[in-house]
Amino acid sequence: MALTRLCTRSLPLLRPCTQFPLKPPISPHSQTKRHSSTLDVTSARAYCLDLLRKHDKPSHLLSVFQPAHSKDTYLSLRAFNTETSLIPDQVSNTTLGRMRINFWRDNLTKLFSPPYTPPAEPTLLLLAHAVHSNQAKITRGFLTRVLTEREKYLGNVPFRDLSNLEGYAEGTYASLLYTTLEGLGLRDTGLDHIASHIGKAEGIVAVIRGLAVLAGAEGGGAVVLPLDVCARVGLRQEDVLRRAQGRVKDPDGGDAAGKLKEVVFEIATLANDHLITARKMVAEEPAARGVAFSGFMRAVPTAIYLERLESVDFDPFDNRLQRPDWKLPWRAYRAYTTRRF
Repeated sequence: MALTRLCTRSLPLLRPCTQFPLKPPISPHSQTKRHSSTLDVTSARAYCLDLLRKHDKPSHLLSVFQPAHSKDTYLSLRAFNTETSLIPDQVSNTTLGRMRINFWRDNLTKLFSPPYTPPAEPTLLLLAHAVHSNQAKITRGFLTRVLTEREKYLGNVPFRDLSNLEGYAEGTYASLLYTTLEGLGLRDTGLDHIASHIGKAEGIVAVIRGLAVLAGAEGGGAVVLPLDVCARVGLRQEDVLRRAQGRVKDPDGGDAAGKLKEVVFEIATLANDHLITARKMVAEEPAARGVAFSGFMRAVPTAIYLERLESVDFDPFDNRLQRPDWKLPWRAYRAYTTRRF
């Protein structure tokens, strides 16, 4: 089993980046009250950068390739994605999760509706600064769509089929990419089509990447792989949980491990197909290689993960997949300079 590989060639290493804050901001879980009068845009920006550094290193690195006029939009959107994706890990039941999601939904409504009051939450404050001060023309509907999809799968509900998985990726990561393009001042159907493919690939990869964490969680774990694919190859969720948590060896002499790889291969192939389509469209569309490309660089870490997954024979529990991605800085630089990913 093999995915289409990207060609590589050596490029100079990036110089050390000096744009990230040296001092971490106040923890979002601090008991200290954070009023808009004391939480300024600078500290909100530092908070978002630190949040990405801790939980989304690819987004943290790719921020240096964003145009100055849209960087606050980019940081607030990626921080918004991180904040909302972490909700299931921060609550003990789906009711509390829905309350958290409603907090974001209500504040988005206030942010986009007059009279405007600066929020006391740093991610929302930076997003508000991007919208009201930097005049970023972004659509609230894309962000509420992200919340709707996150709410739908609270409690780690498994995807019914590959179509549901694609729908989730479209509603979350593709919607964020549409908004990123709007932050760049771009509204174009052709560019949105490319963003859809990249966002779907990124969202599908995010599900594969999170499989080991979800399945190995204390207290039971969860498996969200598409049920139709699992049923087709005869993979049981119990087999995945046992392997992830190391409770017992595969009772079928490794057969369950092979079935898991088969399921992951099919899902990864779907993500790779979207990347191949996006790559061809970027090559054929000059506008995609302009300012829009800084948004399309989301494809770079996605492609790298798929290559690494292939190198471990599509075993999502291989420890090598958890190591830092040392190739990303120079691959991102190469993509940015050549306008190819």
